[in-house]
Amino acid sequence: MGKKLEGNGLFESSRMMLPEHREQLVRRRDESGCRRRPSLDDQLLEQFALLLLESLEGHGEVAVGVFDPVRDDVVRGRVVQIDFTLRRIKMANDTETVSIRFADIVNVARV
Repeated sequence: MGKKLEGNGLFESSRMMLPEHREQLVRRRDESGCRRRPSLDDQLLEQFALLLLESLEGHGEVAVGVFDPVRDDVVRGRVVQIDFTLRRIKMANDTETVSIRFADIVNVARV
């Protein structure tokens, strides 16, 4: 009982949200223009992986759609490296090299 009263223990042990507060948070997020990350099915993810591997092996260019809460960005270039441990791809074009997380990829297309 003593630990609950130390520091912020009393409030830490009683985390609860009223439905009215949750609705207000959802409404505020929707009004701010923030979007949710789309859920992609396994078949689509497999298609993205094949296109990225083809770009890595054949040095062909691809356009990768990158998720952002406000808007989607498109990065064009060729895949230089796929790092499965860090779950990132590295893309390069004439001007820059960009590292993109797997979780942020929402679309892949050939250029």
